[in-house]
Amino acid sequence: LAGTKYSVRQARGKYGLGSKMALIWAKMSTGIPVEIRTAQAASPTVTECTLDIDIAKNTPAVLRHQKLPNHSNWRGTQVTVTIAGNWTTYRARVVQYLRQMAVITPYAQFQIKFDTDLSDAKSFRATFARRSDAIPDTPAEVKHHPSSVNQLVIKQLISAVSPKTTLLTFLSREFESIDRKKAAQL
Repeated sequence: LAGTKYSVRQARGKYGLGSKMALIWAKMSTGIPVEIRTAQAASPTVTECTLDIDIAKNTPAVLRHQKLPNHSNWRGTQVTVTIAGNWTTYRARVVQYLRQMAVITPYAQFQIKFDTDLSDAKSFRATFARRSDAIPDTPAEVKHHPSSVNQLVIKQLISAVSPKTTLLTFLSREFESIDRKKAAQL
């Protein structure tokens, strides 16, 4: 999904696949749908929805979708999932994953909350605060490196050029680190 440097852009946002996997895992382990709350900066409304999924048919179900006034000028995306699992075994891995996400995404805040009915002492909360308000520029598009393409990508690149394009021109224009001299050698 994240091949933005190669003009393959994702449509669902940076965490689209992770959110879908969380939804599927929540559905499989507890059956409880996902709650989503989102608003852009300076938006007069906050959108809230409850999503479910039919695992067998791979079809979504929007159980609730509403826009509410955004009196506090809140912005961001909040995804709430209820997942069953062995917290004792996987706590360190989940926290490490969120820590890594916070490092590579300094403009986002991540929070995790684990509640248990057993005792308040076993409950857990952690926040990885936003360290920057600056969102990075969209990456500049670059050419593919020859060692990182497969047959499908090559077919797509060929179909996008004029039929009159020579192999020498194709190689030197479409690939990183192949100039005309190197293309002629190939």
